[in-house]
Amino acid sequence: MTNVPFRRSLVSSAILVALAVSPGAQAASVRFATFNASLNRDASGQLLSDLANPAGADFTTTVGKRIQQIHNVAEIIQRVNADVLLINEFDFDLNGSPTAGSNAMAKGYSSEAARRFQSNFLSQAHSLGGTATKPVSYGYRYTPNTNTGLASGFDLNNNGVISGGDDAFGFGNYAGQYGFTIYSKYEIVGVRSFQNFKWNDMPGNLLTNDPVAGANNLANFYNQDEINALRLSSKNHVDVTVRINGQELHFLTAHPTPPTFDGAEDRNGKRNHDEIRFWADYIAGGAQASYIYDDQGGNGGLAAGAKFVIAGDYNADPYDGDSFKGVVNGVPYNAIGQLLNHPLVNTQLTPAAAGGLEAATLPSNNGTANQSHLGDPTFDTADFSDAAPGNLRVDYVLPSANLTIDSAGVFWPTSQDVEWPLVGTFRSPYNLYANYSTSDHKAVWVDVAVNPVPEPEAYALLLAGLGLLGLAARGKSRLPL
Repeated sequence: MTNVPFRRSLVSSAILVALAVSPGAQAASVRFATFNASLNRDASGQLLSDLANPAGADFTTTVGKRIQQIHNVAEIIQRVNADVLLINEFDFDLNGSPTAGSNAMAKGYSSEAARRFQSNFLSQAHSLGGTATKPVSYGYRYTPNTNTGLASGFDLNNNGVISGGDDAFGFGNYAGQYGFTIYSKYEIVGVRSFQNFKWNDMPGNLLTNDPVAGANNLANFYNQDEINALRLSSKNHVDVTVRINGQELHFLTAHPTPPTFDGAEDRNGKRNHDEIRFWADYIAGGAQASYIYDDQGGNGGLAAGAKFVIAGDYNADPYDGDSFKGVVNGVPYNAIGQLLNHPLVNTQLTPAAAGGLEAATLPSNNGTANQSHLGDPTFDTADFSDAAPGNLRVDYVLPSANLTIDSAGVFWPTSQDVEWPLVGTFRSPYNLYANYSTSDHKAVWVDVAVNPVPEPEAYALLLAGLGLLGLAARGKSRLPL
């Protein structure tokens, strides 16, 4: 005869197990952020040297101002306190040697610069922008290789000489300049990079399918050998997969080339357009992404229903600036619109800040470009020259449509806020590096809700619990409780 108290215990245990592994547990609010922090330097190895000397900061000497700028960057990151963070314009090094190459970096690779930034700056409190911050620690990092400064062997700017940043696969005055790195509080479980993907291998690309007729068509600018060799990504495109609440989220990171610094042929504007298009095809997956290949030997894009967050400085504003947009031969183009108008991208909440509005309306330092802009200045993320192009929205954190946005923002305080000295404006209050207190770009963040999904072990417990419930149910017909 079945022991009644024992069966009651079985039923109670099964219910507790089922509740414990229920996918209806509380969602986590996870902050994703991007920050073009201007942690590039004018000479190879300078960033490594600056990061090794946190005590050398001051507001007067050239080196001291560079180091103080790093402290300011760290303080902004601490105040934003993102869970998953992309830093653009962060010089690449290979195990402490300032360089770059074409080899894919393995999952878990962290440059020495990324390690020093964590230990010497992010792990220390700061207080320039008000009350002291708390250190922030990222247990996981990934630093991808970069095309910037890598010699192509071709005269890509057609000036008759093969040398300099314009003739590299991605602009850079030395190998590794303007790279990027990723920090995460959540485990990085996978990495795909696309550094070596050829621009010509994208169907319908603007390199060989340039809609602009005449002398400014790219087919008249590049020769066939150059067309065959050109890489799409000016730095890299990297899918860093993080595991959060039992789910895998794809953090899609890149830094497309600025659509400027070229000629009437607009080679950089057209490349910027296709660098952005790459993610549009990648998230669509299926046949639309079938042409894609990665540095690890894989093919294709995301699976249907995958969750993702696109992040980075995409150097394209939906309304203003020089990105490739408008109607050409009856076909409308909008570089960043390829993502903002994508049905799989959630744009229900746009990050904003009052500092952007103030910067657009204060007496300008050298021009009036902002006065003719069409975009909402509260959405701007970059404080560019007021002569041209003016302040723009170019930095993005774009979750997938199957993620819920809790909140979003741009770290751009007004001149009345105690945090303002951390960002300032052109040459005010501190001209630390490239005329700013930190960077001409601002940190952008989005909080998304990530519901928990039981791990395989939890599913096993759930099945066991259900089995116990079934056993108890069968016994009920023979003996009442």
